Amino acid sequence: MSQNDYFMVTMNTQPDIEILDEALFKVNAMMGAAESHGVLCGMLCARGAIELSEWISHVLGEQEEGNVLLHDTVHQLSELHQVTMETVNDISGSFYMLLPDDDEDLIGRTEALANWCQGFVYGLAAGGISDDTKLPGDTQEILMDFVEISRAGHAAGDAEADETTEEDEQAFVEVVEYVRTGVLLINEELQTLVPSPTLH
Repeated sequence: MSQNDYFMVTMNTQPDIEILDEALFKVNAMMGAAESHGVLCGMLCARGAIELSEWISHVLGEQEEGNVLLHDTVHQLSELHQVTMETVNDISGSFYMLLPDDDEDLIGRTEALANWCQGFVYGLAAGGISDDTKLPGDTQEILMDFVEISRAGHAAGDAEADETTEEDEQAFVEVVEYVRTGVLLINEELQTLVPSPTLH
């Protein structure tokens, strides 16, 4: 592996979702890791770029000054912000949602995906995409699917854990890939609607 390859690998490494979830829980954040990442991606699609501080304010809400746990949490969020900024516009397809690993039960992963989709829709609104925004047809349809996935996922979270089948696992994998590619399509279509961002 060349030095450049190593640099790309380290830059494209997302924080561990369980560790970030725990950090967010300890500071009484407004949302968990999956939903936070969905919000970030929604805001990025709406704006093209987003300041770290603006996204963090949505994730953490009001925080007490001097909270010693905040530093580690903000550091992890900063890493997630950086890698997401790089990958969501990467034509090589390196973008992935922050979701639990395959070793977590299917209900837990389904609920995390629901939270992610819920966060994405919220992030679009926070980024300035309102009900009055004239969206391309594909984007509108995908967003409606995201809303349905978020509802179905929370319903699955209320169900009892049954033995999952290979068909269940395959169906989940297909939905995750649909959401992932849907985000990339939405991002591509919305960038034609927003001016080039200027960050200060």
